[in-house]
Amino acid sequence: MKHTLKLLFLILLFISATVYADTIKEIAFETIDKGVYSHYKKNNRQHIIEIYDKKEWQNFWEEHTSGNFPVPELPVVKFRKYFIVIAIDEIRGSGGYVIEIKKITIDTAVENRPFTIILQLNQPGSAACTTAALTRPYHIIKIKK
Repeated sequence: MKHTLKLLFLILLFISATVYADTIKEIAFETIDKGVYSHYKKNNRQHIIEIYDKKEWQNFWEEHTSGNFPVPELPVVKFRKYFIVIAIDEIRGSGGYVIEIKKITIDTAVENRPFTIILQLNQPGSAACTTAALTRPYHIIKIKK
């Protein structure tokens, strides 16, 4: 009886793990912009920003590019089909830092569809020769709705 219960438990565990793994899907995305000199100032910590409409996008882009000359044109995004995700690092005291969105997954079994975003942060080694300027690495992507 004990062995039967253990076997039944293991089978149920295997089935639930298989079903759960089948609900995790990788989401394709396209890079809009990536660099190390964002002028975004609303939050000085590393964070993720989601943008769902043109007005929000224009406001972000104006602040993000405010120190650039000439100011780059606002990339066109069709918000009926896409939304934007921005990974932005904290302000760094030197160059050599890079932030990159590597992978996005979604659990299709959950009704409100939360995303998991995998970031990679590269930092300079102790002997690396880097710029002495303040930097703020960022990665801006668009995802189909």
